[in-house]
Amino acid sequence: MAMPARGGITTINYDTVEKLYACYMPYMQNGAIFVPSNQEQAMGVQTFVTITLPGSSNRMPLNGKVVWVHHRSQGNRPAGYALQLGKDEAGLRIKNEIERLLAGQLESEKPTFTL
Repeated sequence: MAMPARGGITTINYDTVEKLYACYMPYMQNGAIFVPSNQEQAMGVQTFVTITLPGSSNRMPLNGKVVWVHHRSQGNRPAGYALQLGKDEAGLRIKNEIERLLAGQLESEKPTFTL
């Protein structure tokens, strides 16, 4: 679950490759990442978060547009929102690192938090 850190910045820890797979949305333009959260978000709003990826303690900044909203948990799908990865250097770095970590899994039929 996404937690606001001191100062109000939300930090999301994708601590396993399985969780990252469940949250990554490669079919969105430039890719997007699902943020499990009970925090309300509106479509189209620019939101800043920091994320950590599996095997790293490095916080990566992400300023993305909300492109998906799931207001309440249903089954194995948690409430949350998805941020579109930007075309800027930070967005491309995150996208490339996620796709490196998920190499060979992006075409999988395993269910995700969004599909």
